[in-house]
Amino acid sequence: MDVKPIASTKPAIDVNLQNINRLEQQQLQQTVNKKGEEGKVTPEQLQEALKDLKDKLSILNTQLEIKIDKDTDIIVVKVIDKTTHKVIRQIPPEYVLKIAKYLNEIAGLLYNEKV
Repeated sequence: MDVKPIASTKPAIDVNLQNINRLEQQQLQQTVNKKGEEGKVTPEQLQEALKDLKDKLSILNTQLEIKIDKDTDIIVVKVIDKTTHKVIRQIPPEYVLKIAKYLNEIAGLLYNEKV
């Protein structure tokens, strides 16, 4: 059997993050199905789900940051490496936020011209 050295751990971390995200989505959906027949999530349930997700990500030496973009009012989720403070993954990506901001500006210009 030939043993090869590991070149990078990033693919393994990405796979683990995808698995955690999938598991969290399933758990959140189960919570919604159990507690809210209409499919509404209370702020307390959301806070509890976020706390659980942050705890699980801390095992991978990462932290979760959730913000609302000021320019577009879009929720932005970032997974950040605790040691280097670099963004591992951002949803939606930065270029999507820039496009949304640009489209909002264009829509504002078009709207102002029609009035």
